[in-house]
Amino acid sequence: MKSLLGPDCAQEWTQFIEFHQKDFEFEAGEVIIRQGDPVNGIYAIVEGKVKVVINDQEGERLVRLAANGDIFGHRGLGGDHRYPISAIALIPTTVNFISLEVFQVIAKTNPSFVYNLMMFLAEELRASEENQLMMPVLNRVARTLMMNYKSFGFDENSHRLSFTISRKDIASHASTTYESVIRTLADLAKCKVLALEGKAIAILDLERLKVLATDPEE
Repeated sequence: MKSLLGPDCAQEWTQFIEFHQKDFEFEAGEVIIRQGDPVNGIYAIVEGKVKVVINDQEGERLVRLAANGDIFGHRGLGGDHRYPISAIALIPTTVNFISLEVFQVIAKTNPSFVYNLMMFLAEELRASEENQLMMPVLNRVARTLMMNYKSFGFDENSHRLSFTISRKDIASHASTTYESVIRTLADLAKCKVLALEGKAIAILDLERLKVLATDPEE
């Protein structure tokens, strides 16, 4: 939660949050938030990796990934106060939980918190809108892999992603089929952009992948 407070936040607010927050631990595959449940607060990852998904008529769709310092559950703060998403731990994960009541006190009285939250939401909205752009499958898969890299990074002293999301999750985020993802990954491997190491993926040419993720003409 500290990442949203900003450097100008008074020490008493940091202490206020630390006093009221609760820590929870989840195993890999465990549901942290279930879509449709009443909103009771927001979460920040202390250590771990989480995927945020939406379940609709077409099944589970990956929305975003979250890692240390990231928040989730904020999408349920408006409207009917029910979580519109589910959040699932990808590995053993520890989170801080701030109740809705405590969050509202902070938001109403702390300009630094509100500003940083607004910037965070604006960036998330921009990324969501970009993902809706009509692009070839190759570019959409590249964009998803860049999200995977930006969220989780590489293993130490390696080009291998520290955690590679499943091919099914790549397909759902890229709005394509599992089979198309398999073919696209194979094509990227042939071009030496990636290396496929079992279920793991190593990014050999990060700059090329960035171009593919942003330019549908490539």
